[in-house]
This record gives sequence, C-alpha cells and structure tokens, in this order.
Amino acid sequence: MMNYSVRLGVGILGTVFALIMYSTSITTLKRVIKKRTTESFSGFPYAIALLNCLIYTLYGSPVISNGWDNVVVMVVNGIGVLLELCFVWIYLTFAPPKSKRNMSMMVVGLLLVFGTIAISSFCVVHDHRHRKTIVGTSGMVATIILYASPLSVIRLVIHTKSVEFMPSFYFSLFAFLGSGLWMVYGALSKDILIMGPNFVGMPLGLGQMLLYCIYRHKRGQRVEAAKVDAGEELKSMEQEIKEDIKPYTEDIEKN
Repeated sequence: MMNYSVRLGVGILGTVFALIMYSTSITTLKRVIKKRTTESFSGFPYAIALLNCLIYTLYGSPVISNGWDNVVVMVVNGIGVLLELCFVWIYLTFAPPKSKRNMSMMVVGLLLVFGTIAISSFCVVHDHRHRKTIVGTSGMVATIILYASPLSVIRLVIHTKSVEFMPSFYFSLFAFLGSGLWMVYGALSKDILIMGPNFVGMPLGLGQMLLYCIYRHKRGQRVEAAKVDAGEELKSMEQEIKEDIKPYTEDIEKN
C-alpha cells in the first residue's frame, strides 16, 4: 500500500511536470501567430510529441496495462494528445508551403505508424504480455526521439550562435525533471518500458540545457560585433570619400 501511494504521488508530480513541459510550447506558438509565420522553427518536436502521447495513452489504458495501474500515464498523455493536436494545427496554419507539405506528410506518416501499432496489438497479438511489450517498446523509442528532438536544430544553433529557434530553456528543464520522475515511477512500478526511455531522456535534457546556456548570450554578442564592424566600415568609406573629393575641395578653395 505504501509503495502504491508513493508511486501514485510520483506519477501525479510527473504529470504536472509533463503538462508544464507541453505548455512551454505556447510561447513559441504565440510568436508564430503574432508574426503569422513559423520562421525557422521545426515542426518535428510537435509531430513526435503527438505520436509519443498517442502511444502512451494506449499503453496506460486498461486494455494494455494491468487494469488501472498506469492511469496517470493514460491521463497525462491523453491531455498531451489534445495539446499537441492544437500545436500541430497552428504550425500547419502558419507554415510556408514547403514546410506545411513536409509537416503534413510527417504527421500522416506518424499517425500511420500509431495505427499499425494499435492494430497489431489488438488484432495480431492476443497475449496480454506481448501486447504490452509491443506498445511499450514503441513508446520507448518515441520517447527517446521526443527528448532528443530539440537537438534536431543543433546545426542551426551552432551556425547562428543563437538559441532563438530552439525550444525554450524551460522545455528542456522540465523534460529533464519530468524524465527523472517518470524514471522513478517506472522503477517503483518495476516497468522497464517506462523507466528505460526516461533514463535516456535525463542526459538528453541536460545536454539541451547546456547547449542553451552556452549560446543564449551569443546572439547579442554577435549583433554587437556586427554593429562594430558596420561602424568601422562606414568610417572607412567616409575616409575614402574624403580622400576622393579632397582635390576638388582644394581647387574650389583656391578659386
């Protein structure tokens, strides 16, 4: 009974952190709506988050898990499905044609993947233990990809020396804290399919925070450097112009 209460408490806390992590995308999407463009933001994190939530909503349901043992997993991911559907819709609304086409194909492909997992677990596999293994393993892969998805823009971050188009620092922070809590939840439940991906998610979340800390001030430094360079270039041009017109001004003064 004590173990169940602790596990439930950790699960509820993990649910809160997960919902905060999902809500951190709202700031980015408010900017997208205001500017009416997705700029260089990637839609991949939203698409993979949708797949992850769909899989774990199924995994936490009594059909896959042992009764209502993982009801907190089902609830948090069910809410996550609704949020991610809204995020995907907003992204598709304001994305340029090429990004919209790529995002649409990605979402359709991931929904087909989920459909295949669900149909396989219900129609092909009739043993409860193997059904749980199939859905849980799929969720484990999706969770690892979800935690790693902000790193999909790592090349852009390093090239521009700016974290402008990375998910916010708080996304990475709550991904790190949430994965730690869900890892504990999985350990208390003796469920490797919940514990495993979150064990991997912790260092990925930490890596994102480190990347953010390294480059978060670089943009300002780069802009200032550009201003200095531009100022020096203008001074140089001004000096060249003065040198070019100097003979003419001397002739005018003589006359």
